[in-house]
Amino acid sequence: MIKLYEFPLSPFCRKVKVVLYEKNIPFASVFVDLFKGATKAEEYLKLNPFGRVPVLIDGETVLYESTVINEYLEEKFPNPPLLPKDPVKRAKARMMDEAFDNYFMGPLGAIFTEKFMKPAGQANEAGIRENTAKLDGVLRVLEKELEGKDYLAGEFSLGDIGFAVQLPRAESMFGLKLDGYPRLQAWLKRITSRPAYQKSEPSAEFMKGFQETMAKMRGSA
Repeated sequence: MIKLYEFPLSPFCRKVKVVLYEKNIPFASVFVDLFKGATKAEEYLKLNPFGRVPVLIDGETVLYESTVINEYLEEKFPNPPLLPKDPVKRAKARMMDEAFDNYFMGPLGAIFTEKFMKPAGQANEAGIRENTAKLDGVLRVLEKELEGKDYLAGEFSLGDIGFAVQLPRAESMFGLKLDGYPRLQAWLKRITSRPAYQKSEPSAEFMKGFQETMAKMRGSA
């Protein structure tokens, strides 16, 4: 059986979980505790020398990098397809997947560091505003891409999943506003109603523990 080494709140892990659930691929989840430095442990570094999640193990095959993992799953388990047959749409799906990794997660990660990793009251508010503006720019791109389409590549694909798993979290935890983006809101509603998406959500118990840990780290518990 496939093993997925994951931290449930990681959007990169959730990207992979959504694909596994969409394709009904049985897998075993292995929790990687980022707060305890599990990705820096010697045994974990044998799986991913860069010390990040997720890692997928399929028999003798060990893969890291969520985008590559999902491409592997798409090729090995082609049904239901998560890349369009049309080469232009297929390229569009891959392009949007890369856009999530390259243009959305960078600014969001910077905001996370300021809001949650620094002691209360020490966040760089100017930096938060600057990176929030970058995220707003990404939202404008997505809104334009969705003109006349239900999904970013015309049909539900790998290109939708990254943005879909993280936008609700960006809204609830980081204050990102989706007001003024009606196509994006409708698109998100379509995807979040999918069973695979809902199965990929972190449990309420995990989220409670996560919030308590973050509060302690910031010295405000």
